[in-house]
Order: sequence, then C-alpha cells, then structure tokens
Amino acid sequence: MMGSKNMNRKGFLLIEVLIGIFLLGLITTTFFPIFTLMNNQFKNVEIKNDMKYYGETVIEKIKAFDFNKSSGECILDMELEKLINIFCENDEVEVDLPLSSDKDFRYRVNICKNNKGNNLWKIYVKVLPKNNKENMEGVSFETILQKPEK
Repeated sequence: MMGSKNMNRKGFLLIEVLIGIFLLGLITTTFFPIFTLMNNQFKNVEIKNDMKYYGETVIEKIKAFDFNKSSGECILDMELEKLINIFCENDEVEVDLPLSSDKDFRYRVNICKNNKGNNLWKIYVKVLPKNNKENMEGVSFETILQKPEK
C-alpha cells in the first residue's frame, strides 16, 4: 500500500513537469517573435540615427567649405572641392554618391542644389542605406546657404 502511494506521487510529479514544460514552450513561442521584432526595430533606429548624423555632417561640410583653405576633404568618394565646383558651374544639379558602386560605404547620398538668387543655394541632402533590405526610408535635410566665394 505504501509503495502504491509513492508511485502515484511520482506519476503526479511527472505530469506537473510535463505541464510546466508545455506552458514554458507556449510562453516562449508567444514572446520570442516579439523580442526579435523589438531587436530589429532597435537596430533600425540605430541605423536611422547614424544616417541623420551623416546627413548633418554632409551639410556642415558644404557650409564650412572655403576655397582658400581647401583641405582635400571628401564626401564618400568625391572631393568636396570638386562637388562645390560642380555646384558653382550649374544652376540646378543633382549628384548621387558614391560615384562607383564597388566601394564599401554604408550609405548612399543624393545631393541636389538649386540657385536662390545670385549668392544663395538651396541644398537638399538625402541619405539612404546602401543595402536596403528592410525597405527603410532615408533621411532628408534641406538648407539654404551662401555660395562660397572663389
């Protein structure tokens, strides 16, 4: 009689363990996709912030350019002085960077320039991820700045 109670208790423990494992599996399969989605969203936010920083850097480089103090600075694979010369020669121009697709850059940059009067430029900068697997939107910036003098 005593052995029978002990056997029933062991069987009851086995059922408790199996139910526990089942519930743990159910909870895990429910919440795992949520954690994966959150991780992807955090990664996308990080990429967007990097693109914003890079776009602001491009705008600041163009604003700070001085023909008298040319330093050989580049935006991706184009020298800043060459870009500014293209802007000076054309009333409206659009430049897509990088110029060659075989270079290993994290972003693509589209820069549009329109003249606003004789001494002002309206600059649009759009930064996109190079490999857009997640169909992520790029970030855009717009500014009006004074034309650099030669």
